[in-house]
Amino acid sequence: MRFGFHLFMVDPAEHLDIARAADDAGWDSIQVADAPFFPEEISVPYPYTPDGTRFWPLDMPVLDPWVAITAMATVTRRIRFIPSVLRLAVRQPLLEAKSLCSVAAISDDRVALGVGLAWMPEEFKWLGLEKKYRGARQNEAIQVMRLLMSGDMVEFHGEHIDFDRLIMAPVPKKRIPIYVGGTTKPALRRAARYGDGWLSVIHNKDEVEGLIAQLNELRREYGREKEPFDIMMHCPDAESVDDIRRLEELGVTDLQITPWTERILAEMGVGASMQQQPSLEVKLDAIKRYADDVITQFS
Repeated sequence: MRFGFHLFMVDPAEHLDIARAADDAGWDSIQVADAPFFPEEISVPYPYTPDGTRFWPLDMPVLDPWVAITAMATVTRRIRFIPSVLRLAVRQPLLEAKSLCSVAAISDDRVALGVGLAWMPEEFKWLGLEKKYRGARQNEAIQVMRLLMSGDMVEFHGEHIDFDRLIMAPVPKKRIPIYVGGTTKPALRRAARYGDGWLSVIHNKDEVEGLIAQLNELRREYGREKEPFDIMMHCPDAESVDDIRRLEELGVTDLQITPWTERILAEMGVGASMQQQPSLEVKLDAIKRYADDVITQFS
């Protein structure tokens, strides 16, 4: 089992200190958000809260994920970084591949790519894209990202992405995992067909076995059941070492927790948890304490 956490709603001024502390303490990964902008008004409810409201302030600072990762990579030695999730359906995949390859070169390949579908109609409208094609476009974009990281002369002629022969350099020295997020059947299917792993939203322990069974069934359908596949799970009610070992037995490879707010998250939900941002000193202490108490038992 590997362990990571997310920096959503964390002050960007704290990112470097947090990255150093996690790197030293033995954490495996840090995830960063992708949010190009926040519309004042949105035409649809937010899909991940019961009442459809957003739980963050609209002026919350969110760094571009590639900038945030590059900054943290330059002050760390071993920890990995993951955009979680990059809204690939509203981004230009050739340019995103260039950013990913550049970050891989700076970080000595200490990066993975988490991708998901953007959900706000305003993002698609204002970026000049059709929302109704987002799933098909994302499927093609994942394939394009993988092609461009090969270092070969490649071309792609899809319904939504089309280019003639080209080459990109530098490219990673090793395979960069692409993790697909989402819990809908199309998202799970996308992860099983194109991904090197799956990124969950927040789930309880009793949901995990069924979700992994769905993924395994879909991977068998695509003939990929024997390929390596990571499952990155955020499961706040997995509080004890025994709980975590049970998740590991089920096939979870990476547990995503927020050490300074995990109890709030388990009791009150993601919105209340993210809003409870303690001081940097408290965060750094929680990072080290969780590593000493839990992560060392899985090393």
